[in-house]
Amino acid sequence: MKNILLCLCWLLTIPVLAHHPDNASGTFELDWHTSQIDKTIATGVFQTMGLRVDNDPSRAGVKEDGGEKILYGIALGFSISDQFAFDIDQQVKVTVELNASNLNEFFYAYDRNGVVESVHRIEIPEGTKGWQKYEFVLDRARFANRGYGQTDFAISAGLDMSNKLLFIRDIQFELIGDATKRNAKGNLQLNLFEKKSKERVAAQIGLYDATGRMPLPTESAIELQFFETKVRSVEIREELDQINWPNKNHYTMYIDGFYQANIPAGKYTLVVMKGPEYPILQKEIEIKEGKDNAINIHIEHLLDMPSKGWYSGDVHNHFSRQNATANPNQIAHARAADLHMHWLYALGNSVTTHFDQYAWGKEGQYKEKDYYIASGQEDPRTDFLGHVLAMGQDEFVRYPDEYFHYDKVSKEVHKQGGVFGVAHMDFAQFQQNIALAMLAPENEIDFVEIFQYHSLNLNDWYAFLNLGFKLSAAAGSDWPYMSLPGSVRTFVKVDGEFTPDAWNKALQEGKSFVSNGPMIDFKINGNDIGSTLKVKKGETLTIKGKGYIVPSWDLLKYASIIVNGDVVKEIELEKGQKEIDIELEIPADKSCWVAVKVHGEKAHDIVFQSDFTKRIQAHTSPIYIEVDGQPTWSKEKAPQIIDMLLDRMEQVKEMKYERHDNEAWESPDRTEEMLDAFRSYLRTWIDQTKEYYINRKKEIVRP
Repeated sequence: MKNILLCLCWLLTIPVLAHHPDNASGTFELDWHTSQIDKTIATGVFQTMGLRVDNDPSRAGVKEDGGEKILYGIALGFSISDQFAFDIDQQVKVTVELNASNLNEFFYAYDRNGVVESVHRIEIPEGTKGWQKYEFVLDRARFANRGYGQTDFAISAGLDMSNKLLFIRDIQFELIGDATKRNAKGNLQLNLFEKKSKERVAAQIGLYDATGRMPLPTESAIELQFFETKVRSVEIREELDQINWPNKNHYTMYIDGFYQANIPAGKYTLVVMKGPEYPILQKEIEIKEGKDNAINIHIEHLLDMPSKGWYSGDVHNHFSRQNATANPNQIAHARAADLHMHWLYALGNSVTTHFDQYAWGKEGQYKEKDYYIASGQEDPRTDFLGHVLAMGQDEFVRYPDEYFHYDKVSKEVHKQGGVFGVAHMDFAQFQQNIALAMLAPENEIDFVEIFQYHSLNLNDWYAFLNLGFKLSAAAGSDWPYMSLPGSVRTFVKVDGEFTPDAWNKALQEGKSFVSNGPMIDFKINGNDIGSTLKVKKGETLTIKGKGYIVPSWDLLKYASIIVNGDVVKEIELEKGQKEIDIELEIPADKSCWVAVKVHGEKAHDIVFQSDFTKRIQAHTSPIYIEVDGQPTWSKEKAPQIIDMLLDRMEQVKEMKYERHDNEAWESPDRTEEMLDAFRSYLRTWIDQTKEYYINRKKEIVRP
């Protein structure tokens, strides 16, 4: 009973905000060490070793009790002393002493040989109270500092958005069993060439021995920026990222055409991936002891989309560039992923900014061959009105004292020649439909991010298309919060010279499709994606769609023609093929929008804050059909959509602020203060916007 009362006392005396991290991930070190643990961290975006927990790290800390240091937090990471164990392949027994009074479970993850995903659940029986010891064994532990912040072991009270606190008194590690012996080494000299040009090419690779273990990358691998750290061992995260990597070990690295390493002799599986226009290669290689082992790999550009005017890009990733010296490294990643247009986003909240860019506009652009990197922003960002994206403008457009004035930001971005869009469509945590509802009537939205974490999120996009708005489809990976750059991508048709401005202009015009593997050709009466056809009632519309894919990514099995959000024709092949065709002739009886979607055989359901299905797929922006000059809204669907929007906007007028924003450790008080100041303007803005939709509904239902 005494222990239980002590725990309750700690809960009452712990500061609400124990720490104030000053970085995008919310990471900071805690003064808690043992003879085996030389660093302990808390972090807000806890993504490491397969464990993902979004939490408030400011609630973590250390409290002294009776001369003992009690560690507490929602999710905590630990760096094991290299003197105790480093880069091993051995079983390790762990003993954790924690207070179980407020828990029914906890989770742990560790740096493991052979796989990234190594998350395990410990169930705590109902009614368990006070300090308890829990023992478990880590199989094939590695402890090579590959976790976030160079950690090796992590523990959390829950998954996803957790808020329960752990109280930890001690953690002990014991090496058990025999350590795996390593062969003598040989020198690997890996060269990657493009088959036709014979030039060296960058790519993402994996290298795995017979046990599935990947040797630690050497300095000849490209460093990847991951929040405030730089890593060479790169995780393909199972929950949000993995759908096509062919090896069960998802640790990878990026190389720029050449890689050298002294590694244990033996046979290895080499995996090479360079975006969906190239095949995913697997090859067995052998490293001979004491020898220079030259391995030459030639990869073929099977689907040369730039030759057709289509350039792939990623509209949403976060990398900081303090000065121009960062450019060669950043563009090496773009080349490795075959991203011709890679937008690097600064990020803001109501208090501060992160991932800052040293230059904007043309001065912030950097080019190698036909690959560009350039500056963009994700700001403003609130759970109240959603997250918005801007790219191509001349400066970071930001009004921290008027943070909820999204309209002011969008207008200035467009004034400076940039494009403006809405992120994370249909994402349960945010309210993108409100940002869309408020800004679309002012023609301030150019694109919507409908493809993320390999899931198409179509509901709100379809709804606003059915209201008569023309909105381009875009895809963003959202590294480092979500997927690796280029995991999903936006293909844009550029007429003439390819530049960032030309790419943005074509995106704005709707000449886009989104994909994580397949390519799509789509025409109506010979007109390409993004076109507006003006026809007379009764004219024939000949719709032709074609999906095609590099077979090592997947095989295509389904194709759909979509009119105003309804599937009017669908093809399902008995067996997946590398190409799929779909055609339809219909009379032009009313104005509408038309799009094509294809997807393959691979699918994987996930639950991350909402239910999603990951699959290899692609979806076009619409072709718009205006019959006798009438708008493209849906007379059948639009009235109900407007009624729902009117109700929702009325609720938003008086909605209370909740502390769920990104970087909650930095911005909650300030964001709430800004919302209170904005409330009067918001009510007026909503009333004016509601009047717009009421009038549009009258137009739509008019005979």
